[in-house]
Amino acid sequence: MRILKWISLGLGGLVVLAVLGMLVVVWFVDPNSFKSNIESAVRDATGRQLTLVGDIELGFFPWLALRAGEGRFANRPGFGTEPMVSWKSAQLGARLFPLLRGDLVAGQVILRGADVRLVRRADGSANWEGMGSSEPAPASDEKPMEIRIHGIRIEDSRLSFVDEAAGRRVAIADLDLTTDEIAPGEPLTDIEVSGVLHVTGFAPEGVPFRVEVPELIAPKDFSAIQVDSYEVALGGLQVEGGAQGTLGEHPRLAGAFESNRFDPRALLASLGIQAPRTTDPKALGGLQLTGNWKFDDGAVALEPFMLLLDETTFSGSFRMGADDTTPGEFTLRGDRLDIARYIPPPDPASEPFVLPTAMIKALKFRGTVELEQATLDAVEMKGVAIRLLLDEQGLRAVPPPAAAAP
Repeated sequence: MRILKWISLGLGGLVVLAVLGMLVVVWFVDPNSFKSNIESAVRDATGRQLTLVGDIELGFFPWLALRAGEGRFANRPGFGTEPMVSWKSAQLGARLFPLLRGDLVAGQVILRGADVRLVRRADGSANWEGMGSSEPAPASDEKPMEIRIHGIRIEDSRLSFVDEAAGRRVAIADLDLTTDEIAPGEPLTDIEVSGVLHVTGFAPEGVPFRVEVPELIAPKDFSAIQVDSYEVALGGLQVEGGAQGTLGEHPRLAGAFESNRFDPRALLASLGIQAPRTTDPKALGGLQLTGNWKFDDGAVALEPFMLLLDETTFSGSFRMGADDTTPGEFTLRGDRLDIARYIPPPDPASEPFVLPTAMIKALKFRGTVELEQATLDAVEMKGVAIRLLLDEQGLRAVPPPAAAAP
């Protein structure tokens, strides 16, 4: 008993000394004196300049908290003087006793006012490339540090992506992101992302969106991904589904999706697109989609899928190759449609429906709509096939190819 008593006293004394040491560090050490060391370490590791403008503060118990003010991370040489990443404040806390054991159990990482600018040039180079060494890390016999983070919270931030090759610019304003606990090799849970989506040519005020993923499963190297369920809301459109596949240089993903019954006219209006004019103003009043999708190294396919447009049910498939020069192909097979409701009203001066942005105008699709039964001006037709083409001139019907001469 006496031995156990002395052991307990000794261990208690060590803990007290450790806590006192931490108190001394927090009370008497100015963390701002290490700014130049931190900036140099990041520059050596990434080849980019890190600038810590705001003050660094330390908090204490039960978390050793680090709070940093404004900062920025330089862009890749040749991509301009604007930083690739900047932020207004950041906060990270680590539990004291695991830290004494050599493990990092961090609290929620909080980043406020971040601005991330991603750019891909026409030659394929990107500003997020070229950081760090391509050499593998040297082998070590030391036990790797166990890292566990109690979640990430990003508030009031912005993410922009410019693809100069495609002439595409996408930005997310008012970006908020939260996750639950993060640990290597364990599922990532309770992911929520929201913001306002801005795309060149769409509504200037942007479109609010929200993404919720209850659980994301991936290995430590993030070479694959599995999401059993997700929810996406964009304007009046809501989509649920799942996804799984492999990532890397040639990503291959697949999954299922199901949308709510939404108003396509209202969705187009929220995107800043004027809906096509129809003889019946109530046409295009309701749309619902369900089906399976695939993404194979740039190629996209929806096969099979079901589409409910107003009172007409369609089934079909859609494919678009990775090569932008090749038109996409689609087929739609419907049960019954009153064609007169959807044709433009008689107006010789009216222009065809044209999608507004250069990014969307560049898309080209062709395919066939087949109807079991169709009505046009009180004329009943069966076995109707309509060939459609969507290109920079708009959406229009085209005649079938001429038969080859015998």
